[in-house]
Amino acid sequence: MIKTILISLAVLLGSFGGASAAELEDAVAAAGNGQAAVALRRLQPLAAKGDARAQFDLGFMQAFGVGVARNQAEALVWYRKAADQGLAVAQHYLGIAYFNGEGAARDHGEAARWFNRAAAQGFAQSQYMLGLMMLDGQVMTRDVIQGYAWLVMAGRNGVRSAGREIQRVRLTEAQRRQAEETIAAWRARPESADAGIANPRAEQLLGLDRDFGDVVDPTSWPASSIGVVTQAQFSSGGSCTGTLVAPRVVLTAAHCVFNGLAQVSPGNVHFLAGLNKGTPAASSVADKLIVAPDFIPTQHDQWSIDRSPADWALIILKDALPSKPVAVRPVSRDDLAAATRAGAISEIGYGQERRYSPTGQRNCSAGMTKDGRLLTVHCLANFGYSGSPILAELNGEPVVVGIFSAFHEETRLMFAAPASQFDATVRREIAAQSASAR
Repeated sequence: MIKTILISLAVLLGSFGGASAAELEDAVAAAGNGQAAVALRRLQPLAAKGDARAQFDLGFMQAFGVGVARNQAEALVWYRKAADQGLAVAQHYLGIAYFNGEGAARDHGEAARWFNRAAAQGFAQSQYMLGLMMLDGQVMTRDVIQGYAWLVMAGRNGVRSAGREIQRVRLTEAQRRQAEETIAAWRARPESADAGIANPRAEQLLGLDRDFGDVVDPTSWPASSIGVVTQAQFSSGGSCTGTLVAPRVVLTAAHCVFNGLAQVSPGNVHFLAGLNKGTPAASSVADKLIVAPDFIPTQHDQWSIDRSPADWALIILKDALPSKPVAVRPVSRDDLAAATRAGAISEIGYGQERRYSPTGQRNCSAGMTKDGRLLTVHCLANFGYSGSPILAELNGEPVVVGIFSAFHEETRLMFAAPASQFDATVRREIAAQSASAR
């Protein structure tokens, strides 16, 4: 199924590869520091000259709205230019675009073709996706042995999701031996002799880590009402993001107030609003926790997206905080589509790349599943963003339309509980607090 294509342009690229390498690293660093205009200015001439890495980076910026209006169709143009030259990461992202139907009609056959090319070069995330598609058997002939082999190789190459999928595959002892023989005999087959394409430096490519958002001023609203949710449970601990939606009410993800299967005691949960380089503008300990009644806790490695619609919780604080709360508002599918087109979807959170200062991204896109119980979002995704608000600017002011629950690393899809799941509980709690204050 796979055809090895040698790109003669690689020789041409090699002639200026050394000069462009530093420029690429500068461009990627600029994008990571929130200087998207600088990144674009450096990438565009390199991409025009045919540098596959710069072409991929431009496609990434178009796809995720980094410094430009989000344009999935234009992103595919750049991805394809880089993919045709043999850049595996571009082949993978092109496969994901066809898999998800982003910028082109959903086409799992075309997705499998690009995953196949990238997997043959050793790109782990494509190995994972190809393995799943082979086990599924809907697009290609079902091959449990080869599918299992791809998943094992992906897991050994660092794909965290592979382990859970491997456990679900049922093989006979003979099939398992055959799969192990396949893995032992496999060798990567680069499509290009150019080192910059066959083995690019991570510093020259966007999207290989999740640190591409802008540093946000934590004293400006709504960031001033968004902060870190910490839980301390004996020797273990963790942190998520939360949003002040009333003076004593913080909205976050339900799994952020659990330690495995056990709910954490309220006294062990703290909210640090407007955290600025480790110093909060205001903080309080929890007095009470309200968890979605249909939330089902589970171990981290057993999470599935069917849990995400109920993955929300309210932290009722002991002390009222002075920050201006952010309103919660359910929106329709059409409202989400309109906000996406207008570039009015954003997210602010405290990810592991900047634990003590808020990071934000604008120009996100958001959609809704057919049953309306889940939001699918393209925006920031990193550990620590759990519970972060998906914001939509409506009538000139940002409101919370969803709460980030989980992300799928290989397809870069985020999943969020929509405001329709928790709006009534938020309003009821705010009303109860207002009544008790009279």
